[in-house]
Amino acid sequence: MPAHLQNKYTAEKNDLTPEVLANLAWLGIDYLIPIGCDDTLSYGVRLYEGGFKVIVIPKTMDNDVPGTDYCIGFSTCVTRTIQITNSLRTSAGSHERLLVMEVFDRYAGFTAMLPTMAGAANSCVIPEHQFDIERLAELMCTDPRRKNPSRYSVVLVSEGAMFKGGEMVFTDETTDADGHKKLGGIGDLVSEKLKEFSPKYNDGKAVDTINQKLGYLVRGSDPDAIDSIVPWSKATWGWTCCCTASTAAWWYSTTAATTTCPIDCVTGNKNVVNFGAHYNTERLRPFYKNFHMRPLFIMTSE
Repeated sequence: MPAHLQNKYTAEKNDLTPEVLANLAWLGIDYLIPIGCDDTLSYGVRLYEGGFKVIVIPKTMDNDVPGTDYCIGFSTCVTRTIQITNSLRTSAGSHERLLVMEVFDRYAGFTAMLPTMAGAANSCVIPEHQFDIERLAELMCTDPRRKNPSRYSVVLVSEGAMFKGGEMVFTDETTDADGHKKLGGIGDLVSEKLKEFSPKYNDGKAVDTINQKLGYLVRGSDPDAIDSIVPWSKATWGWTCCCTASTAAWWYSTTAATTTCPIDCVTGNKNVVNFGAHYNTERLRPFYKNFHMRPLFIMTSE
């Protein structure tokens, strides 16, 4: 707590929104445009509830913010995941191993689903569905690996994925700036268990694994084409809202076109994979019954 506020705010946790609003007024700022994930945008909602004019724009590689089909950064994440997977598959093939890659995704499995849909992996496990690790071992060791001339198969593992009857795996008890415990380690466990169960589905012989945590590798470097164009359009839209709206807070949605919806949708629900419609729980991979009139990233809009 800053020294000049220590006597005013004495609780263990304090809401300093009144101070933020006072500073915004002192600076002469008329509109604030938060750009980020649900944690960032939920505070935008808090400022709006305090009477400030807010226009929020979704930006997160997880693509899990409700109220929009697309969040800035998601396409680049998918693109880089596919690129890295394609680079690592040569090692998996040369050693005839199972390739396990852990990707960021706490509550929604989009960053594992889309690369798998694009052919980067044979299977994926996501937070929305607790999976049977022995079934995954069977899938990894049988059809895709046996039919592959290089005798390997690939699985993408969301960091929030859970074994059947288990819980999320955390690195330790520390938390990030938003109070979330840090995830990480499910890829290591999946790798160990796949090797353990593999002899049952590989004529009694264990299959070694290559285990890679992609982490921040998919968040860095240059944006792809979509993420070079969409931010420009969203910035233009945000400025237009500032020029034309007097009091309202807006939201950017790309279901069919640039539209608006109430800002409180940010905190109203979670945007997660509809695994009943888009995830084959038997084969542990995406599936689609109908592509007609679906958005570009099919599973991200209901």
